[in-house]
Amino acid sequence: MAPNSIIFAETQALELGCDLHAVAQMLGQSRQFFSAAGLVAAEMDGWELALAEAANNAVNYATPEGKELPIRLDLIVTGQWIEVRVTDHTAGFDFPETAQLPPEDSESGRGLFLIQSLTDEAHYLRGRTENCLVLRKRRAAPDSALTLLQPADAARELREGTRTLDLMTKELASSYESLAAIFRFSAELQSGINSESFLQRWINQLLDITESDWCVLRLVEHQGKELDIVAISDRDWQDQPVGPERGSATERSIEARAAAQHKDVWFDAASPLAPDDPLAGLAGAGHGFAHPLFANDVMIGVLTAGRRGELQFDAGQIGVIQTFGDFMGLQIRSRQMQEEHIRVRINTRDLEIAANIQRALLPEHLPSVPGASFASFYRSAREISGDYYDALPSDDGNLLLVVADVMGKGLPAAMFAFMFRSLVRARRELASRPGEFLAWLNQNLFEELERAEMFITAQLAFLDCRRGEIRVAGAGHPPFLSANSAGEVTEICSGGPPLGIVPGATFPEACHALSGSRFLMFTDGLFEARNPNGDLLGLEAVKSSLASAGRAGESSEVIERRFASLLRDFEQGSPMSDDTAFIVIAGNDTIRHD
Repeated sequence: MAPNSIIFAETQALELGCDLHAVAQMLGQSRQFFSAAGLVAAEMDGWELALAEAANNAVNYATPEGKELPIRLDLIVTGQWIEVRVTDHTAGFDFPETAQLPPEDSESGRGLFLIQSLTDEAHYLRGRTENCLVLRKRRAAPDSALTLLQPADAARELREGTRTLDLMTKELASSYESLAAIFRFSAELQSGINSESFLQRWINQLLDITESDWCVLRLVEHQGKELDIVAISDRDWQDQPVGPERGSATERSIEARAAAQHKDVWFDAASPLAPDDPLAGLAGAGHGFAHPLFANDVMIGVLTAGRRGELQFDAGQIGVIQTFGDFMGLQIRSRQMQEEHIRVRINTRDLEIAANIQRALLPEHLPSVPGASFASFYRSAREISGDYYDALPSDDGNLLLVVADVMGKGLPAAMFAFMFRSLVRARRELASRPGEFLAWLNQNLFEELERAEMFITAQLAFLDCRRGEIRVAGAGHPPFLSANSAGEVTEICSGGPPLGIVPGATFPEACHALSGSRFLMFTDGLFEARNPNGDLLGLEAVKSSLASAGRAGESSEVIERRFASLLRDFEQGSPMSDDTAFIVIAGNDTIRHD
């Protein structure tokens, strides 16, 4: 071509999405362009196959970022030449100067051979963010080039051409059939069909497409501990479960080996299935392979196909099985993730409702009684918790304070906390006798707690305002703390075992003067708070802070803020390890409000 010569050319630029459906659309558009540019049918057939191979490579090997970018296709037709440029976003590869035709049973390498065979020039230009495959071929002359050859050469060229054309036709037909099946499968799966009967029908379709004698699809079930059959071509075959975690070199199951090794495992007459392989009775003395299905390194299952005769799978059929299996695995995983997302949303909403109900059951404000003031604090390590507190005034002006902690967290603990609250409120007449009250609660909760293998720690404090005293009883609960104006802290140790541990248990009471002291009743989440290093706050730190509050004569509200700050400063933003609830009681004498 002369320098600075003017080229009159017909051109078209196409951009397609990075998926196989877009490739099919692109092939139709490019053929229309070539037809309008005057190419003969044979030329269009050759370019269609070359473009299919190039575009499929651009889709299949696109980087994760590249999958979000379009593939560009530039078509240029002049009076003498046809040039095609395919711009991809793959990691790139070393383009051989001359590609060799791989063996018939090879699973790869045919694409480059076909591309170079169908064009006069093929160059691959690699860049940092994208690559460009440039293909050029001279347009066909009016007279066939075979007329210029000698008869022997013409015959040889004809045989080679026929062989290449047969290979192209078979490859193209297999690709179209596979793509059509995958599109149908995807459309039905997206419409919500995901039952075993649906998968069974598609296994039968795969059986027909690949001329297999049998196919088996196993998916990971039971928290990843087993590979269970969900679809099989022979419904009368007796299945045996396979464990994907078993996969050493001596593993007898070919499916487990494929899952463990993350690659295809083949069997044939030279390397038959082990006699105790679950598929041995189904496969007989035939041949086939197990293909593992993964999605983002998550094990989905194994697809195994085989033939009982001597006819081997060709590369196209192997590719269809692998492609169909991989696509099936991705779609099944996508469906599983959608269903899991829906379940999580439903469960999260249920927990939010339960948490709102639980918070509504806690007293919004503690009542006022003569001789004392109160403040409370509550937080949950999860949406809902097993910690509970309450304040129940009586008609004679006295008050029962309750703090309880159900073993465990989450919904089961919250349910027992609801039961405990209902029983406490049902027998208010027992409030002045906290020890007797706990014995009654233990009797009525024991059977349910024992069956659930749970227990409840609780503490009841009755404020007798007429006598100016507080009576306390506990059931396996942290001690009731008292601090006087001198900063002396006393553990009011009273109580028996947790509720639900000992049938017929008794619970002693302790009594303390109310005036002038500061009291703290709390769950173990207060002193078991942890800092980022994993250290516990500890009971001594709680006592020290209460002692300071007693010496200062702080009000209940100030003491509540004191302990909330203590928790916040100690934890330094580390996740809560347990639920926390506490009630502060301040005798009215010498109370200072800050």
